[in-house]
Amino acid sequence: MHFILTPLAAFMTWLSIHTHIAYIVLFLGAYFEALVGPSFFIPGELFLLGGSILAGAHVLNIWLVMVTLYTGAILGDTSSYWIGRAIGTSIFHERKKYLNFINYRKVEKLLEKYGPGGIFLARLVGPFSKLAPVTAGIFEIPFKTFLLYNIPGVIVGCGEFIVAGYFFGNRYTFLLFVIERYTFLFVLSVLIVFAGYVFFKKKHKHSIL
Repeated sequence: MHFILTPLAAFMTWLSIHTHIAYIVLFLGAYFEALVGPSFFIPGELFLLGGSILAGAHVLNIWLVMVTLYTGAILGDTSSYWIGRAIGTSIFHERKKYLNFINYRKVEKLLEKYGPGGIFLARLVGPFSKLAPVTAGIFEIPFKTFLLYNIPGVIVGCGEFIVAGYFFGNRYTFLLFVIERYTFLFVLSVLIVFAGYVFFKKKHKHSIL
C-alpha cells in the first residue's frame, strides 16, 4: 500500500511546511484536475483529501480550502466547456486513450437521456466527470444552463471528499496505519471468496449438465 499512501502523506507533509502557498497549490491542482486533458493524469483526490485532512487537523482553514478547491474545479470545468465550444469534436480521436469517440458517445448518450441534468450526474461519476464539460460545450448547451447544473455537481462531487477528509483529519495517521496494516488481508479475503464463488458456480453448472 505504500505506493498509494506515500504520495498523499508526502503531499500533506509538503503542504504543512509550505502553508503560505498551500491554497495556491490546491487551487491549481483542482483546476488542472478538472481541465480536459490534464484531468486524466492528475489525481484529484490528492488535493481534495490532502487539503481537507490538513484543515481537519487545523493546519489549514477549512473555509479557504473549500473556496479554493471549489473555485479551481468550477473554473477547470468552465475552461473545458469553452474548449469544447471552440474546437468541437476535433479534440477526440480514435487512437487516443481517453479522448476517443467511444468515451465521447457514452457522455453523449448521458446528455441525450437526461438533458442538462446529465451535467450534474456526470460530475458524480468518475470517468464521465472528465468529459462532460467539454461535451456540453460541443453540444453548445447554453453557458448559463451549464453553470446551473455544473456548480451543484462540483459542490456535491468534491464535497464528499472534503467532508470525509475534514472529519477524519485528526485521525488520518491512524487510518493510514490501519489501511496499510490490514488491506492485504482484506484483499486476500475478497479474492478467496471470489475464487470460491467462481469454483462452486462452475461445479454447480457441470452437475446440472
